[in-house]
Amino acid sequence: MNNLDSSLQAHNKLEKEANNLALLKDRVDKYHDLSTQMSSILTIFEKRLGNLEQTILPVYQETEQLQKRQQNLEATLNCLESVLSHYDVSQEVCQLIHQGPVEGNISVFLDALAKLRDANDYFRHNNSQSVELENVTSLFNTGCEGLSQHYSMLLKKHSAPLKPVELLDLIYIEDDSSDEYTSFRQLSQTTREELYTISHWLEQNLREYTNIYATERGEVVLRSLQLLKDHQKSNSWGHEALRPRHSGRQPEPKKTTSARLQQIFEKKANKLYLRATQTIEQSTGFSIKKASSHSDHLTSEDLMDGDQELDKYLVMLLGLQRLLNWERAIMIDIIPQSKHNDVFATLAYNAIDLVVKDAEAITQRILRCISRKEWTSALGIFSALKRVILLQPDIDRTYDPAQREQLKKVLKKLQHTGAKALEHFLDVVKGESSTNIVGQSNVPKDATVHELTSNTIWFIEHLYDHFDVIGSILAQDVLYSTQLDTILMKKALPVEERNKALLAIYIKKALAELNLSIMNKCEQYNDQATKHLFRLNNIHYILKSLQRSNLIDLVTLAEPECEHSYMEMIRELKASYQKTWSKMLVGIYSLDELPKPVAGKVKDKDRSVLKERFSNFNKDFEEACKIQRGISIPDVILREGIKRDNVEHILPIYNRFYEIYSGVHFSKNPDKYVKYRQHEINAMLSKLFDDSA
Repeated sequence: MNNLDSSLQAHNKLEKEANNLALLKDRVDKYHDLSTQMSSILTIFEKRLGNLEQTILPVYQETEQLQKRQQNLEATLNCLESVLSHYDVSQEVCQLIHQGPVEGNISVFLDALAKLRDANDYFRHNNSQSVELENVTSLFNTGCEGLSQHYSMLLKKHSAPLKPVELLDLIYIEDDSSDEYTSFRQLSQTTREELYTISHWLEQNLREYTNIYATERGEVVLRSLQLLKDHQKSNSWGHEALRPRHSGRQPEPKKTTSARLQQIFEKKANKLYLRATQTIEQSTGFSIKKASSHSDHLTSEDLMDGDQELDKYLVMLLGLQRLLNWERAIMIDIIPQSKHNDVFATLAYNAIDLVVKDAEAITQRILRCISRKEWTSALGIFSALKRVILLQPDIDRTYDPAQREQLKKVLKKLQHTGAKALEHFLDVVKGESSTNIVGQSNVPKDATVHELTSNTIWFIEHLYDHFDVIGSILAQDVLYSTQLDTILMKKALPVEERNKALLAIYIKKALAELNLSIMNKCEQYNDQATKHLFRLNNIHYILKSLQRSNLIDLVTLAEPECEHSYMEMIRELKASYQKTWSKMLVGIYSLDELPKPVAGKVKDKDRSVLKERFSNFNKDFEEACKIQRGISIPDVILREGIKRDNVEHILPIYNRFYEIYSGVHFSKNPDKYVKYRQHEINAMLSKLFDDSA
């Protein structure tokens, strides 16, 4: 049964496959018929396409030839039209060229010049003998001259020197972005664009324009500075209120010029400190503190009583800097980049020369002040020098090498003047010039601190504020640099401390000369005690001033034993002064040499001895007190210490003598000889050096 079913299934499958095979053969036959038909169609299409190409190709070739003929004809017509236009251009633009360019419509004039230039090129290359060449050349040159005149006119019309108040605002309102002050920028954007167009046209056509621009704009800078100089001569200079920077804000309160300059240079110093800090932090990890405001330590009197001429000059220097920065910004909008350096050099020359000549006049005036011992001017030169040094980064950024070299004359002049000030001051300290003349001597009658001493201390105290610039001046002197090398051999100093060491060497030298001058001057006193007290007053004043101002630490760099030497000198002078009392004490000091009283009496021959001893003591003591009451010791501690030493030195000796011999009957008139009791001696000694007494 199972076999029968299997056979039946196999038969069915065979029958089915046979049907499928028959269907497949039928479809293959149909596909073959379709392929044959398509091949026939493509063959026929190919033959017809070939016939079409053979028919149309000659038409295409003929059409191409016709197009070339048409193009040649058009080119010939254009060439003829161009040639004819070259012949007509002189008549076409003659009136426009002679009228000159019109402000705000320069493109029309430049188009006319372009036509003349093209015509010139045509005739020069194709018909150099043509009369038209002369015509277009003449018109072209006339047009270029007119364009140059128009260029100059535009600059003159739209350029004017800044008013002093405007320039001062530009100076005092320090801001890295000068573009904010559009009210100062007299050349409008449209004018700059027109000037730019003309500059580039003249550049491309090899025509001169740089001297025109440099002359006109250079005159603006020069006149602005001259107006500022004239304004500085007025009484109102230095007290102008700044204009508000933004609308709605009140003007800033009036400040003196010194205060304003102080703020400007503090900002510059802090910027330099910030850059140094960033450099040091990156390399070492250490930081530097921001520069503190010096104006915190300046009183209004200090700010107002500075050297106004130097302040005015610094304002001029800042004004030059701002004006030339301004000119560089304007020049970028007008002059081609390749001409910037040449134009700027010519533009800035006269203004820089004015400032350099002013520096020469200023330094000559300061040298005259220094020769009159006006030491404030000497300090002013160091302050000005410090500020000029702070301007060096701006100078390096603004000026080219030749101009920087030109402005270095200012720095060199100030350095030379500073060196002269230091040298002249030492000459004065040496005693070549006399001060505080009293009668026929140049020492104070009361033996107080000499004016030379107080002036010297005042001067060197103020030098410390300028140790950096003074150090750079002294470093150029081989004597100071050699001594610095000697110090460095004994003690390593950081670079920033070396200027202090150089100043310390100078102060050491000044103090040595001062000590010698004091020693020489004390010889003008007749009394030995006065000589010692005069020196003691001055030496004590020097030491205390150095200690009070912490200059003693600075001087120690050059003279480690400075403080000890002064203290030892003071001790020796006190001892020498005490010895001046010995003359009156020698007669009453040694009791063994005096007669011995018995029951309050002495022998007749010894009475004269006691009379002489009492009389000599009284005379010498009264004379010494009379002289020393007129002596002044300004320092309270020193004065009271010397009084105490006098009492401790004199009173015990006198007391012993008095107690033994005051009751002895050696004279019929004892009050004539025994004039002073112990408390009276004490009272007289306490009145010494007393101004009221």
